[in-house]
Amino acid sequence: MPRIKKLLIANRNEIARRILRAAKPMGIATVAVYSEADEKAMHVQEADEAYCIGPAPSLESYLRIDKLIETALKAGADAIHPGYGFVSESPAFAQACAQAGITLVGPTPQAIADMADKACAKEIAQQAGLPCIPGFSEPNASVSDLMAAAQRIGYPVMIKALAGGGGRGMRLVMNESEFASQLHSAQLEAKNAFNDDRVMLEKAIINPRHIEIQVLADTHGHAVHLGERDCSVQRRHQKIVEEAPSPAVSAELRARMGEAALKLVRATSYVGAGTVEFLLDANGDFYFIEMNTRLQVEHGVTEAITGIDLVQWQLRIASGEHLTLQQDNITFFGHAIQGRLCAEDPARDFMPQTGPVLAWRPDENSRCDHALQEGGEVSPWYDSLLAKVIVHGENRLAACEKLADSLKRTVLIGFEHNALYLQRIASHPVFQGGDFGTGFLAQHADELLKPQHFMAECAVAAVFLAYAQQQNHAAWPTPLTGFSSTRALPRPLKLKVQGKSLNLKVSSNNNSYEVDGLGDEAVVLEHWQCMTTQQGSVTIQSMVNGQSAQYLVTQSNSSVWVQQGLNPQALHVDDETLLSASALAEGVFQAVVSSPMNGKVTQVLVQPGQQVEAGTVLVCLEAMKMEHRISAKTAAIVEQVHIKVGDQMKQKQAMVQLSPIQ
Repeated sequence: MPRIKKLLIANRNEIARRILRAAKPMGIATVAVYSEADEKAMHVQEADEAYCIGPAPSLESYLRIDKLIETALKAGADAIHPGYGFVSESPAFAQACAQAGITLVGPTPQAIADMADKACAKEIAQQAGLPCIPGFSEPNASVSDLMAAAQRIGYPVMIKALAGGGGRGMRLVMNESEFASQLHSAQLEAKNAFNDDRVMLEKAIINPRHIEIQVLADTHGHAVHLGERDCSVQRRHQKIVEEAPSPAVSAELRARMGEAALKLVRATSYVGAGTVEFLLDANGDFYFIEMNTRLQVEHGVTEAITGIDLVQWQLRIASGEHLTLQQDNITFFGHAIQGRLCAEDPARDFMPQTGPVLAWRPDENSRCDHALQEGGEVSPWYDSLLAKVIVHGENRLAACEKLADSLKRTVLIGFEHNALYLQRIASHPVFQGGDFGTGFLAQHADELLKPQHFMAECAVAAVFLAYAQQQNHAAWPTPLTGFSSTRALPRPLKLKVQGKSLNLKVSSNNNSYEVDGLGDEAVVLEHWQCMTTQQGSVTIQSMVNGQSAQYLVTQSNSSVWVQQGLNPQALHVDDETLLSASALAEGVFQAVVSSPMNGKVTQVLVQPGQQVEAGTVLVCLEAMKMEHRISAKTAAIVEQVHIKVGDQMKQKQAMVQLSPIQ
């Protein structure tokens, strides 16, 4: 097998950049592909060549096997690295590569096919001697067959999509009454994500740990494992914080789990990098759940504690090289943790967010795998993952503290995201103690999702909006700012903050200000100093009610974002001072249900004339590969439905018109 000379990367953004970073020092020429939405993406700029493969929807670009193969042949690429997601676990893509004479940086089509089907994977694992969870899997089973199987297994049960992973098409069902609706939702999400709505059932193990073993295997029959990663911190069955090693795994348990993983490698004649995933219960028993036949999002924590570059080894193995690593020589150094920085709002049930990247400054003291750039845009077309913040410490507590500090120093402005949520996880005493399972986020939701008080940020925004427009940012306020022979008149402001309207008054006196309307007493800002940054944001230093702090203010049309130093969450403030009264009119009853995000309508569950109760699901949207349910806030009558299944929604676009019940 000849050395790879030219590599096409069949992916985008962060993982495409990661593969570029591994390939270039090896002397491998690189080819990027991109959709029309990604024309200006960083991976496109950094590759040696780049080709557009279609419109923004992934079904018309990154999932087009024919376009990927055609582009590889046109560019003269002799190998393709699929990254993760998209076609990375597609047997059809692996087969197409083989037929075109292109080396796939990954396992054989047969191994991918065997592990892509969860029922088949489970059967192979059982035959290889791996412990498995009791369940039911019949590809053509009817709803009644599945309900009967759930009764036999015993509730709670887990519905899981047979194809794919990443938490899509997965639902926990606690009792029979909710089975049918959860099954329908899981099948719909699986169909949208994988074009395959088949599901299987498994006995649900409540609050286990999610442990995965990283493996490497060459084409000459040699394989090793690189220890475990703990992926127990999950929301919606999707990993959000991962670490290595696991605080719950001893050296003896690591050896047993590693050997179980290598049994599966041998049973499937596996080649390349892969991950065997297990659930670990409170008794120390572990159960096989699936194998990911690709590089994992969280591979960086394994690299941090082993010093082994997994992507370079993927490329070397695909070139036919012998895997020179020996199991007894693999050692682990310290502790590594990764936080997934995502475009989602934890305060609104992790709803996906889109918008412009107005400011982006990752912490320089941690590894940050990303593809963000100021002036760019986060679109609704792809996964919500923006960046991976990876830290390494001498021990687990040091790594926890380092991750929390790194997230505090991260600046990302333009839309809501989960940096504060991740920072709270890293700082939480239960997480730092290491004794938790997959239920950790739900069990501590009140603490992790506790709303912040933004009085200081509101006051800074008010002063900025009241006076910044007439001043030179680099110099204001001058000694005569606001000077009058009589007392300066306060400036009225109407601001909207976190869905609430605030009527404020701002008064100035030399370089100090008072803001009325934020509480019982005025907020006093003194020693105000202001400087415009090279990126166009404004850095402000001020004493707010006697407390000195630094703030970053970024303008966006008629609104501003304010981020206080060492707080990863910025406050978005809309200036509504000059809007008409009719534009500001708000009642208790919200007549128009608007789309909270850009997304595709997958279900319309109501019709005109129908009476709905508070909490009734009106519409289901698919955005960033997840299904989101839009519900009625109060009891109402459906007057009009403005949308149909398949429509592509813009944020704030009207979907359903309601009227109050008389």
